Amino acid sequence: MGKRDFTLEELQKFDGKGEHKRILIAVNGKIFDVTNNGQEFYGKVFAGKDASRALACFNLETKNEYDDLSDLTPDQMKTLREWELQFSERYDHIGRLLKPGEPHRVYEINDGEDEVGGTNHIVQRSCKEKIT
Repeated sequence: MGKRDFTLEELQKFDGKGEHKRILIAVNGKIFDVTNNGQEFYGKVFAGKDASRALACFNLETKNEYDDLSDLTPDQMKTLREWELQFSERYDHIGRLLKPGEPHRVYEINDGEDEVGGTNHIVQRSCKEKIT
């Protein structure tokens, strides 16, 4: 799969169950293709979702709306960056999660990892609030 940007709605289609059969997960604004190990490790909880807040807060619940993570504590951001590093070492970084209204970027075939840079994401909610 080539590098591309995804809205949250587009990401949700890559849960391993639909026509795509691929499993993608967003971590700190970066999209990773976890298809090879994804169903076993992430399939039921994170497949096709932004797992950032859940990973940062050690919470398995996710929400289907964009989250800028601006209210995470420094320790939670550190934890999230550690997760991001683990994902980048194990899985292909294939794109980035778009903020609402942000346009898609067209990537060239030879665009490198640095060209797909992550973004921090938008919802003012703390880890303590229930995510439904």
